Amino acid sequence: MNRILSAGAVLALGCFLTAGPGLAEDRPLIWKPTRNSDTSYSVKLGLKLPTRLETEAGVSMGVDTTTSGTPVDTPIKFWSNFTAEKIQTPAYQLNRDIGVDVDGNTGSAEITMNYYEKEIATPTIDIERRSSYGVRYDGTSGEWCGVDASQSVRVLHGPSRTALVGRASGSDGFRTLGAGVAVEKQLGRSMTVSGALDRTSDGPAPVASVNARYSFRW
Repeated sequence: MNRILSAGAVLALGCFLTAGPGLAEDRPLIWKPTRNSDTSYSVKLGLKLPTRLETEAGVSMGVDTTTSGTPVDTPIKFWSNFTAEKIQTPAYQLNRDIGVDVDGNTGSAEITMNYYEKEIATPTIDIERRSSYGVRYDGTSGEWCGVDASQSVRVLHGPSRTALVGRASGSDGFRTLGAGVAVEKQLGRSMTVSGALDRTSDGPAPVASVNARYSFRW
């Protein structure tokens, strides 16, 4: 685990050191603070390198607290991803990328293959499709384990900035299946409010949730 942690630290540090002040447009800084919940916060730091594969790399740091504000966990993750395929037209967008995440606390890792497609169906309706397939490495047992897959379709009504989302997933080698629906509403440029109903095959009943997410990126 120490070797993985050290390698990730060197990668993140190296990315920051290679970003000179005169290359801001060629190597833009990724800085994305996020409020995950009332007791969980994180910030994603990194750089997008000026290569054909649009490589990105960096570190995500967070803090989880109790309701009284006492820290209970400080997750840290080293991440990187690159673009395998990219198509961009006025009415259509396609992205395929591969990502690698390493947990700095446990040494666990995950490799994911992601697919994203967006098309303008009508002047007011956009349709987004996402899929993800991943394999995981358990830092405790030292073994590769589990295959995770997810699919989602998001129908966005542009004038009202409201979206309807349907999703399905399989995890742990498809031993656990899940499905859900959600409604999202964007408020301003940085705030999104959503309500969801989800159920998994190992859960006794559907779970309803309401969330608010704020994010900012420069």
